[in-house]
Amino acid sequence: MRIAIIGAGIAGLSAALTLRESGIAAVVYDKGRGPGGRTVSKRTDWGSIDLGAQYFTARDRSFRSEVAQWEAADVVAPWSVNPWVLPERQPASAQSRLVAKPRMSALARHLAKDLDLHCGVQISEMSRELGGWVLRERHGEVLGEYDAVLVTAPAPQAQSLLAEPCPALATQVGTARMQPCWAVGLILEHALELDFSAGFPSSGPLGWVARSGSRPDRPHWPETWILHATAAWSEANLEWPAEQVASYLTEAFCDLVHRRVEVTASIAHRWRFARARQSLGSEQGYLVSEDVLCAGDWVTDGRVEGAWLSGRAAAQALIRKAQGSAAPDA
Repeated sequence: MRIAIIGAGIAGLSAALTLRESGIAAVVYDKGRGPGGRTVSKRTDWGSIDLGAQYFTARDRSFRSEVAQWEAADVVAPWSVNPWVLPERQPASAQSRLVAKPRMSALARHLAKDLDLHCGVQISEMSRELGGWVLRERHGEVLGEYDAVLVTAPAPQAQSLLAEPCPALATQVGTARMQPCWAVGLILEHALELDFSAGFPSSGPLGWVARSGSRPDRPHWPETWILHATAAWSEANLEWPAEQVASYLTEAFCDLVHRRVEVTASIAHRWRFARARQSLGSEQGYLVSEDVLCAGDWVTDGRVEGAWLSGRAAAQALIRKAQGSAAPDA
């Protein structure tokens, strides 16, 4: 069975690995320079900075078992942080927060190391032909024919890709709403003497702040802080220049910590589709129409764990189809 996976985020990688465990080799395509989706890290002159997913949790038994393997491989470790709600200085909900090390992108690279992965390839068209599903990249080159396609891109991108070949599925995908996020990495001249390393601001443009060096295997110097704007602020200022965003959010951070900070450099990144404003909450974990499936955190519950479980569920449906025991239901 020939299977293509569009998107090498956590959902796509989970699906590819689940298929491989059953002896089915999938081809994975991603438009980015490397795998990981929103778990990728930004390379800078001061090292890599995690501007995307900040941590993840593990609640499901099967996912906890998988995480244990990642920990055994020394790729993932607990982050012993107790974030505060700011400026109230109240502790946030207690839970085990996990990070990849030495950077968040290390997890995706670990998962992808033995997969048939093609990065820097943007799928712009898929069409149903006699030999199966034909994928074309943005310059029109045919990439191959497949018996089934699993789309794990963010919902708006998946909807656009599926609009012509699978209109009913595209309509279903379109009910998932995604929110943007502006993220900023601040490289500081001097360390801040603060008694917290991460926090959730309760008002203003910032929704998250964290000291990068408080994470396992991250350098403590130069001191780097990661700022995430709220979804509402990011959406309202989506088209601002990156420099303007960095300046504004830096001022907001100064106000939050009640001191001026001397900044060596700031790096702003816009995640156009960062979070699911309204995930679909699919109980089966994926969407399907004949031989086309969709998976991702936006299909389930918006978390990294949800993305992994969604990709696995979609792969299991394809495995059942390949084995002839139970095809995915339309």
